[in-house]
Amino acid sequence: MVHLLWIGKGSSRFAPDLTRDGYDVTTTENLDEGVRLLRTEFPELILLEKDACLQGELAAVRLKSAAPKVPILLLCDPREPNATQVFFVNLILSSAASPDVVLRAISSLLPSHREKTGT
Repeated sequence: MVHLLWIGKGSSRFAPDLTRDGYDVTTTENLDEGVRLLRTEFPELILLEKDACLQGELAAVRLKSAAPKVPILLLCDPREPNATQVFFVNLILSSAASPDVVLRAISSLLPSHREKTGT
């Protein structure tokens, strides 16, 4: 089973689809708790949810310090100019993305998927 760490408030919207697809998800709304969980739960992917993309990038710096090899999918509302820049996250999606789009993004970012496809 693939373990995901969801940091944010919207995980309940995606929970049925994630469970159906065989993901084990730990959730927290608090970034500090998320950093602590990274050190004890060893997720294969972090889903980070923030209102603004810039806030997400700043939060990702802390997450990458705790777990540099764990990919991060940022869900945010791009409001700032040039919000599509990706520095500390692997992929940015709109918070309004459908569950299918989020599931495809998760699958593409998982290490086991990259090994199979060679990307």
